[in-house]
Amino acid sequence: MPKLTEDLMQETLSAHLQDGETLKNWAFGIKQPSIMLMVPLFALAILPGVIATQMLTKNYLIGLSNKRLIVLQIKSIVNVELKALTEYDLNEFKSNPGTFKAGKLFTHLKAENAEKPFTAKFHRMFSKGNREHAVAIGEAISAP
Repeated sequence: MPKLTEDLMQETLSAHLQDGETLKNWAFGIKQPSIMLMVPLFALAILPGVIATQMLTKNYLIGLSNKRLIVLQIKSIVNVELKALTEYDLNEFKSNPGTFKAGKLFTHLKAENAEKPFTAKFHRMFSKGNREHAVAIGEAISAP
């Protein structure tokens, strides 16, 4: 299976666009289990800790269109099979803005929606434009 690339991300997200929508930004991110869970697993043994962490890590492909934020939970970086789809209308963020923080390595995005919360971090080294796209999405969902 091919590794996730910018073109594959665009192609995968484009399949979920509605009529009249255009994809503006896209990024790949993850949500790892709590460090309070990972430390005991690694303390028991390194290999089971690594396996458990990989199994509990969620992989996300997110896309910002002119109308919606599309969040795809995928199986892994080499398997873009869809596990879950969450959509946010951009108007939802006017009354309940999301938050984002762009650090040196990671950009953290959070949609604080009661029915469908979303949190993930996006590593700048994943792809050439991952940081720029993640920051653009963060600015779009956090702006009033």
